[in-house]
Amino acid sequence: MDTRFQGTNVCKVDGKGRVSLPAKFRRTLQAQDASCATGDAPRLYVAYGNPMNDFVECLSGNAYDALDRRIQSMPEGEEEREVLEILFYSLCDEVQVDDTGRFVLPAMAREKLALDGEAVFQGKGTKFHILKPADSEASKDKLAAMLAKLSEGKEFFNPVSLANTPKSTPVTDNAE
Repeated sequence: MDTRFQGTNVCKVDGKGRVSLPAKFRRTLQAQDASCATGDAPRLYVAYGNPMNDFVECLSGNAYDALDRRIQSMPEGEEEREVLEILFYSLCDEVQVDDTGRFVLPAMAREKLALDGEAVFQGKGTKFHILKPADSEASKDKLAAMLAKLSEGKEFFNPVSLANTPKSTPVTDNAE
């Protein structure tokens, strides 16, 4: 069973913002929602409010629940909590995925992305990103630049070595 969102897929988006999840993403979304009974639609959360990103972030039910617990455990009135509440409560919608894997992107997500008939789905482990094809190409250039920086001065650089030195836990990490 697929337990991580992996791969990159280009999907059609119609004029009303309807799009189909890639098949392997559907299986992962189902597997990553502990509250989803057999035959039920899995939960999908679309966060579109981060002005620093050229993508929308999509979270499975489990990933969203873990993030919600982390936000709720933060002290009230803390600036970091306020930021997360805005990003993942005010500027985030739960969308309904039908039995064929289709859903409608929220209007604010469509506005942010300004999609023109196609969207790119990029797997990111416990989440995935949706972006326009041009921004997907730019992310490849960004990756190349980051790898060049990280490998600077190293004759033999293996990107897997980066996993040995965790610096922080991502906000949407499923680990408890």
